[in-house]
Amino acid sequence: MNKLTVVMLMLCLAGSLLPSVSANALLVPPTSEKSLPTVEKTLEEVAGFNYQDPLTRDTPRGAIRGLANAVSAGDYETATQYLDLRYLPAGMDASQGPEYVRMLKAIYERHMQLDIYGLVEERDGLLNDNLPTFRELIGRFDHDGQSVSLLLQRVPEPGIGKVWKISNATVAKLPELYHELGYSPLVEWLIDKLPEGKFAKLNYWEWALLVIYSVAALLITVPCCWIIAFVVKRGQSPLALEWAYFISWPLCAFIAVTLNRVWLSNTSATVMMQKFVDTGLLFMLTILWLLWSGIGLIQASLRLKMLANGKKQAASLVRPLFNLARVIAVLLGLLVWLEYLGFDAGAILAGMGIGGIAIALASKQTIENFIGTITLYSAAPLKVGNLCNLGGLKGTVEEIGLRCTRVRTVDRSVIHIPNSKLAEMEIENISEREKIRFKTDVRLAYTTQAEQVNAIIEEITQLLVDHDDIDESPLRVTFKGFGLAGLEINVFAYVATTSLPTYQRVAQELQLGIMTIVEKHGSRIVPAVPTIATA
Repeated sequence: MNKLTVVMLMLCLAGSLLPSVSANALLVPPTSEKSLPTVEKTLEEVAGFNYQDPLTRDTPRGAIRGLANAVSAGDYETATQYLDLRYLPAGMDASQGPEYVRMLKAIYERHMQLDIYGLVEERDGLLNDNLPTFRELIGRFDHDGQSVSLLLQRVPEPGIGKVWKISNATVAKLPELYHELGYSPLVEWLIDKLPEGKFAKLNYWEWALLVIYSVAALLITVPCCWIIAFVVKRGQSPLALEWAYFISWPLCAFIAVTLNRVWLSNTSATVMMQKFVDTGLLFMLTILWLLWSGIGLIQASLRLKMLANGKKQAASLVRPLFNLARVIAVLLGLLVWLEYLGFDAGAILAGMGIGGIAIALASKQTIENFIGTITLYSAAPLKVGNLCNLGGLKGTVEEIGLRCTRVRTVDRSVIHIPNSKLAEMEIENISEREKIRFKTDVRLAYTTQAEQVNAIIEEITQLLVDHDDIDESPLRVTFKGFGLAGLEINVFAYVATTSLPTYQRVAQELQLGIMTIVEKHGSRIVPAVPTIATA
């Protein structure tokens, strides 16, 4: 297995432990500078407001901010002072205030996301909200088809005057709401066993829950997928290794992340965790990985089928086309995911169209190579496996890619030629010839008589005719004339083969036969350039 696959699986598994960076914190404004401020910082921020209450309960905003600060600090005793614990129904007691704060925290973490700065910073609250003047709406959510409202109430506080607290009507609902909308037994157990606190906007128990679900998903999927991959690998399929990789890595990661996503979607998670799950980032990454590997499987299968049918040219076209299909699939997947997140895919495509002009200008050479690739595949002057002479370079074509063509030279070195240049080259396709020409000039000494020349021509002709690897036509053996060095006899014929070793063997047999014929008739072969005797 390569390093890339290991890294991808680790990212998909470990990534489920990362919260969505786009999710807003609960009960805090979206800006990071103001996230869960302390009481001291709050008083500095609102120095222009004359707070009489040290807990800043003079206004609805101050009350919720102070409650959020106390809960964030784990100070539930102080947080209890933000609840109106008067006139509670039977079975409820003011001494259980910290427990009611925990219930309230669980309910709003699971079902609400409030912006503190959406509440007014006025002593009298919002006066035109169709509520009694002593009440203020914090937020509402739907449950079993009914709207549940959480309210603030302005109540008297000895020594201070009137302050805003969570209304006793809301506090009275908390036990019942928590029973129906609170955390599951597993989450309650984690909350009880782990210290309170947050890391990267998630509670510690949420991190623990993510780890538990991730480990459980791995324990289920990894052994099953790897056993199946082991069985597949031992099979007789020519794609056994490819299928084993597909099952043990991308498919395994997809199933693990899907299980994790299903469990998290059906657990008693907070709004923050739900936002992370709903983004579907890891789910989309595993889908893209699965799609990428699946296209690779189809490519390998189709290529093997074409090679088995003798379609080498079509098989060489499979890889670049499927690579293009992979890129298109990834881009479409990203657009679908962005559309799911709420982005306008049409606007993104329009922006890509404008940016595409600049990209096209910057990638002129790449476009030329791509057009050259189309020309090579449509005109097909060469194919994978052909022995060619490309502008003086002789070698065997190994691959025709989208950008360049790989050629193995006779020296066994590899040269990559850009397709834009290759399309303009003079290409001699040696492998396309149906037979190989045999042509040579035999030079006889000037002492050779005419009768000898005629006899030599007749026997060389018969030698060619009798040879099994020589085509019957065209076949010529003629007296060419009087050369500078001697009498020239031209021999011309075709060897019926496309194999260079076979041609070399036949040519050797013919040339040795010609030498024997010349010697037989009492003549001799002279060099092309006469030797000059020196004194």
